[in-house]
Amino acid sequence: VWRTDIRPEGREDGGFGGGVAVSGGRVFVASGHRVVTALDAATGAQVWQTRVDVPIHGAPTVAGGRIYVVDIDNLLYAFDARTGQQVWTYRGIPEPARLMRASSPAVLADTVIAPFASGEVVALRANNGQPVWSEVLSRTSRTSALSEIRDIAGRPVISRGTVFAVSHSGVIAAMDQRSGARRWELPIAGVNAPLPVGDVVYVVSKTGELTVVNRESGQVYWTRDLNEGRTRQKGGFLGIGDRTVRPQWTGPILASNRLVLGNSFGDVVAFDPKTGQEVAALRLGDPIHAPPIAYNGRLYVVTDAGQLVAIS
Repeated sequence: VWRTDIRPEGREDGGFGGGVAVSGGRVFVASGHRVVTALDAATGAQVWQTRVDVPIHGAPTVAGGRIYVVDIDNLLYAFDARTGQQVWTYRGIPEPARLMRASSPAVLADTVIAPFASGEVVALRANNGQPVWSEVLSRTSRTSALSEIRDIAGRPVISRGTVFAVSHSGVIAAMDQRSGARRWELPIAGVNAPLPVGDVVYVVSKTGELTVVNRESGQVYWTRDLNEGRTRQKGGFLGIGDRTVRPQWTGPILASNRLVLGNSFGDVVAFDPKTGQEVAALRLGDPIHAPPIAYNGRLYVVTDAGQLVAIS
């Protein structure tokens, strides 16, 4: 229907990361080009463009007439969705190491829940950016230096007065939306958003385990290894230096009473939400690092090869 270039004038290089959000007849784009842009959803015409100081790797969140984005230096911006004018900012704890992927704030009514690479989850007032509470999801493991990366790469989720968030360093926590008090926590490291559904919460660990937890108590009902039967051997000449490679998973989402996930081997896989048994799989071939979405009876998946695939 239309195509437009959001790169600032004079910039011909690529800009890593970013994302889009749609609201009120406009498409809002954050990008690694250090700009936030608003486009007319019908024509693609640029409505406004606001520059920021450093690149933005995560998608924007639009709510209540404002746009919220977090840059790679842990600075949260709030912009007026109509004009692009900066309303307020909030600076998180600086963090020298982070993941390449990035998260987005979650917003409900007058509360903004912002995730940061420091492992912080901060609740702020939407109208002025004043902090209400802050929690750090951090757990250091002596067996892995990667646990020092405390990034929250999966978007926090607000559900029934509870905030669910998971960090790369090994903590998933359920926190009271108003006070931040922890209702429970578990030693699970992840880079995907948790999925609260009914009385349970689904979470996928970075090692490829799907775990189902009671949303009120944190009791674990069951855990399934998604990588069972899906490993590959990768190594040097004649098998010298072979190592086992496991896929990285993204998701889950719930669609047509199935838990659907994608992985870095190019598979889209559906599981029974009650038992964790695999019920369907489709090989797309190209790696999948963005979670699928479901709309109007179809699944939509974007692969690393830049293909958008619709699945009935």
